[in-house]
Amino acid sequence: MESHLQALTGYFSAHSGLALGAVFAAALLEALAVIGTVVPGSTIVFIGGVLVGLRALDAGGAAAAAVSGAVLGDGISFWLGRHHHERLRAMWPLRAHPALFERGQAYFALHGGKSVFLGRFLGPVRAIVPVIAGMSEMPVARFYAVNVLSAFAWAGAHLLPGMLFGASLQLAGAISSRLLILLAIVLAAAWLLSVLVRWAYRRGGPLLAYLRRRLVGWAGARVGVVPRVARSLFDPARPESAGLLVAAALLVGGVWLFLGILQDVVANDPLVRLDRLVFASLQGLRTAWVDDAMVTATELGSVAVALPVIAAVALLLALARCWRTLAYWLTAVGVAQALVWALKLTVERARPTALYRGVEQFSFPSGHAASSIVLYGFLAFLLARGRSARGRVVLTLAAALAIGLVSFSRLYLGAHWLSDVLASLSLGTAWVALLAIAYTRHGHGERVPPRALLFTALGTLAVAGVLQVAGHHRADLARYARAAPAPAVLLPDWRGAGWQRLPAHRTEIDGEADEPLALQWAAPAERIKAALAAAGWRVPAPWASRAALLWLLPSTPIGELPVLAKFQHGEPPRLTFERALDDRHRLVVRLWASADRVDVAGGGPSPLWLGMVTFERAERPAGLFTLVATEADYAAPVARLAQALAAAPSAVPVALRQRGDQPVLLVW
Repeated sequence: MESHLQALTGYFSAHSGLALGAVFAAALLEALAVIGTVVPGSTIVFIGGVLVGLRALDAGGAAAAAVSGAVLGDGISFWLGRHHHERLRAMWPLRAHPALFERGQAYFALHGGKSVFLGRFLGPVRAIVPVIAGMSEMPVARFYAVNVLSAFAWAGAHLLPGMLFGASLQLAGAISSRLLILLAIVLAAAWLLSVLVRWAYRRGGPLLAYLRRRLVGWAGARVGVVPRVARSLFDPARPESAGLLVAAALLVGGVWLFLGILQDVVANDPLVRLDRLVFASLQGLRTAWVDDAMVTATELGSVAVALPVIAAVALLLALARCWRTLAYWLTAVGVAQALVWALKLTVERARPTALYRGVEQFSFPSGHAASSIVLYGFLAFLLARGRSARGRVVLTLAAALAIGLVSFSRLYLGAHWLSDVLASLSLGTAWVALLAIAYTRHGHGERVPPRALLFTALGTLAVAGVLQVAGHHRADLARYARAAPAPAVLLPDWRGAGWQRLPAHRTEIDGEADEPLALQWAAPAERIKAALAAAGWRVPAPWASRAALLWLLPSTPIGELPVLAKFQHGEPPRLTFERALDDRHRLVVRLWASADRVDVAGGGPSPLWLGMVTFERAERPAGLFTLVATEADYAAPVARLAQALAAAPSAVPVALRQRGDQPVLLVW
């Protein structure tokens, strides 16, 4: 990553005029009538900020380009409106967007001169409000005063985040690319969650309304307890019925997901093998800075912080004489903790790393995740009652952020498996949904003071969190430190019978045996690289943007394509080599470090590597692009590697063994 950042920085440092011109043009075009609705000016200005953060552009120059472009763009639009008035409606491109024109007029009529400032930040009207201001004969001096102020604010709102992001990229490149990978994972997860939420909102609303009509129709034609409960909960005439229906869906979905995860954990199904992959991947991405942040997050989700928050909220509810709400509050957190303990003692699943004693030594489910979703989820439910839709969304997002941060910290620090956290989140969602249904039906008579409740919870969380971090952070950093690698084990009689005790096949997430691990090599990494280089092998092309695009070309020789990673228990190969046979065929060696050591010549223990040798073939479907397939013949590649190593100028000792019908090559 460092080389890519340096190349990017170097190019734009040498061509700063090009970048500044792009920022100026983007700011100008985004403010032009109608054109600004389709030009991604904000994105380009943000990228300009990224370049400033990377020190490829001067901050003053970028700000001047963005501000002057924005001022000039709005000024041109204002001039058009002031000189052409209603004739603009018949001109292209305004005549193709009459609804946009009417929306801008309505916005200007509502906000007056302020709309010039506010409209610059609103996509639907940003490129039409200056035109309307000109048509309305807004005083020129007043318009330009607001225009310049809004341009400075708009430029800062887009350049500053870009500068921070660019600085973080430079820092990540200078320190460790793992930090950037971890950030990309978190951003991708957040993006996916937002997509799913928007999809659920668009698709789920009509579906839930349809199900509610069917359920109420079914209950209306029947008598009994269940139909009566269904009518009382989901009757569309009741204002709370929509919320109850959502809670019911969360209850059913949470229980279903929890039971599915529990079944997988008990039966050791593929989800458990995915646990190992996620654990190994996150441990490989750990850095000291992120460790510090994640330990802080996990401390904020600890019992030492949760208990004061629970007690403070309970005291406030008691002082407000909200006895029924107090009972629900204590039941919510008390039953959740009891369920966690009961499940831990029943399943008795070991943690990824030994961190605790007693009941806390067991991993399933995650107590931190369960207490967080119940504590913050039910608190957000109480605070959201009676608020506007926007207020409910803000509270939900804030609670989700806190819950997600605590839950991810448990995965990152290796305190829990992925299935532990998912089980806690699904169980907690179901429990909060059930409490919400019951409270909506029976707790509506009490008036909970929302502002006092919010400040009490936040204040207690801040005080308890600061005390916990101040008093225990150093010890917690030591507790959650990444586990040291297991000490090397000396494998006796490796060339005799010891090699047979090593894994025979590569294993991915599903637990099924994949390609045979037909290569065992006892030597330091540098000696392996030298031996293979002497035998005609080379390190394959690295993964980069250009190399990735080569897959889209049908004529790319296979030797120019990167080698696809294959995983052994969630770990990518540490060493990879290739030898092109022709434009469409190559041999590939992948090696994973073993925990074993061997003494092959009395010179002391040597690292032992396990690997696979495969033929890969380039395929070009319909002559459109290139794919690479692994051939199923695993014996011939091993023989070819043995011949190449034996015939190399600096030959290394080799020995072929037989395991069933598959040869195994020993090299030392």
